[in-house]
Amino acid sequence: MFFRKAKEELALVRAFQEIFFDDDGKLSKDGGKVLAFFRDEAGARGELGKGGVPYFYDTKNRFDANAAAFFLGKRRMFDLMVKYLALDEREVFSLANGKRIEDDVEEELEV
Repeated sequence: MFFRKAKEELALVRAFQEIFFDDDGKLSKDGGKVLAFFRDEAGARGELGKGGVPYFYDTKNRFDANAAAFFLGKRRMFDLMVKYLALDEREVFSLANGKRIEDDVEEELEV
């Protein structure tokens, strides 16, 4: 049972990488655009709603369980994509500004 599950996981990783990566095994330009779109759509950037409150609180500052479930479901789908792409989360979150992990390392070395 364990090995069958592991084979299925590996097949999913390879399928996601085939779609999103280029021939060099790096995230393709179009793959990065799509992943950045899903990241933003899933609210995976730590953004807050109006007035600095999270999106799952209504205007009267009451917890909205339906909104929370909706956003958690979207975030779960995004997290699964990142998992099966086997990417470093820092690389995914840096897609917004076009920086890569190597750029972060260079900045740290310059300081």
